[in-house]
Amino acid sequence: MIGTYIHDIQQQIYGLDKIRFQHAPRSVNSLAHIIATETLKKGEEIYLDLGVPEYAEEQARYDVSRELD
Repeated sequence: MIGTYIHDIQQQIYGLDKIRFQHAPRSVNSLAHIIATETLKKGEEIYLDLGVPEYAEEQARYDVSRELD
């Protein structure tokens, strides 16, 4: 599965002079972490072209409500 991402990256960076990757801590990227974790648990492969899964939307709403407290 990781090989697919590496292949996609290699295709997208073809012809670029340089590229930079930057780590984002889970605490500031919780939505991406939830999507990745649930996808791995379920053994699914998803693309976010049509939006995010319902469980991710629910978590995002929960996170926003906690920030407002």
